Amino acid sequence: MKLNIFFVAIGLFIICSCKKADGQKAVVPPDTEDTAIIKNAGFERDPATQSPGSWQTTGDQDADYTAASGVNNSSLALQHKKSIPYSVYTYQKLTGLANGFYTLTAWVQNSGDQKACFLSAKNIAGDRMTSLPVTSTWTQVFIRGIEVTNGECTVGISSDANAGNWCSVDNFLLTKDDKPYTFLKGADISELTYIESKGGKFFENAVQNDCITLLKNNGVNMVRLRLYNDPGNPAFTPSNRLPAGIQNPTDILKLASRAKAAGMQIQLTFHYSDYWTNGSTQTKPHDWATLNYAQLKQAVYDFTFNFMTQMKAQGTTPEYVSLGNETAGGLLFPDGDYNHFAQMAELYNKGYDAVKAVSPDSKVIIHLDDAGSYDKYNWYFDALKAAGGKFDIIGTSYYPFWTKKTVTQMRDWANTISTKYNTDIIVMETGYNWNATLPSGAAGQLSNNGPYQTIYPSSPEGQRNFMYELFNGIKQANGGRVIGDIYWDPVMIAVPGVGWEAGAPNVVSNTTLFDFTGHALPSLNAFKFNN
Repeated sequence: MKLNIFFVAIGLFIICSCKKADGQKAVVPPDTEDTAIIKNAGFERDPATQSPGSWQTTGDQDADYTAASGVNNSSLALQHKKSIPYSVYTYQKLTGLANGFYTLTAWVQNSGDQKACFLSAKNIAGDRMTSLPVTSTWTQVFIRGIEVTNGECTVGISSDANAGNWCSVDNFLLTKDDKPYTFLKGADISELTYIESKGGKFFENAVQNDCITLLKNNGVNMVRLRLYNDPGNPAFTPSNRLPAGIQNPTDILKLASRAKAAGMQIQLTFHYSDYWTNGSTQTKPHDWATLNYAQLKQAVYDFTFNFMTQMKAQGTTPEYVSLGNETAGGLLFPDGDYNHFAQMAELYNKGYDAVKAVSPDSKVIIHLDDAGSYDKYNWYFDALKAAGGKFDIIGTSYYPFWTKKTVTQMRDWANTISTKYNTDIIVMETGYNWNATLPSGAAGQLSNNGPYQTIYPSSPEGQRNFMYELFNGIKQANGGRVIGDIYWDPVMIAVPGVGWEAGAPNVVSNTTLFDFTGHALPSLNAFKFNN
């Protein structure tokens, strides 16, 4: 195969044992031949005889070697493995590349349980990486948005592993596609003030630190902030289900300032309610309860415009804005419910126009639940578009417990939906049990992990391994049209006095990114070693 600077093939290999959720055998291309740019792409020659400029190794070099049983039964491949803990990096520097954006892929197997195991692409524009998912079948791994600015890029694989851990990689492929890509790794921190007000503290390696700083240091690059109109008002229901001062405009402005100071992007969600909303519950704010429809539309515009203006004034203009939360049934019932799609579209458009009036660059999201449901999304967005509804991005909630879908099924669905509507998709919510129960022994909101329950058990390691698979699955989506994932609820740890509503238990403390006492869980490695 003749290659040029626009199309570079590379081969690597490593072996491991573990399960893949869908159990399907991967179909992989044959090993690629050497080129003037890539030397020994398939590791079919003894590494000791390699020519200068080919694969190099730093660290524990005896943990890096070629082994039998490469992809497609090729005779040799690269393997990282050692009987004692080890750290090794195998890499090759590529030169003569055309400047622009590239996507790097490879086929991998991985035993898991390493401290870190990831593919990387390095150049002066910055490092990009993707953690290897835990899999016994050959699985394709993607790194998108690699910017080459000086004609050079170093590709490789890093392992910081425990004794006996091993991984296998084959058939690297570097493709110039000129598609920028920022992988959004989000965390919903809307409850953080509530947690902190009750004494909640956060730790990493037994050292206490600010929660937002800990998230940032572990690779989280975006926060989600959910805004209520007047929560905590004891005179109204459901406003009185929250304490005063939590998730109101003042609180969200403060959290936005903290997040922006940490260098994070912001996803702002307007609930258009005084309390939680979802597909079946969309209670109007009490101030809007007696408005007629024309007045309601104006209230949506004014509230959206005014808060966006406050966000902009303090230097925290959100990059992404969701109009409503899980609005499969519509919003602002009954005026904007699914029986009134024309009115629903007008309400959305009032919010959309208000966002764009303040910040034309902010992307507007319509967010539904049930990722993987072709029927729901086709019905909803066909009707919304027919009614003239405006939006920039489709948001979805993906929980294995609720959806009963694997990452592969979700990705395939996303490919179909993004193509049909020519729209990017963002996973607005994901949650996964790291413990089977709450501290009390009772089941939490997610009583199991759906199709992954026996594959990645309810444990800190199981949660981490699921996140490795999810993040790679997102990057696999055609054209990079799934742009990221926001974890929910990562910070609502088991603090006395904190509940989903005042006086109620905390039913999500076993799905956070910190343990019951606020110590960082290994799932944060998925955020740290993916970008």
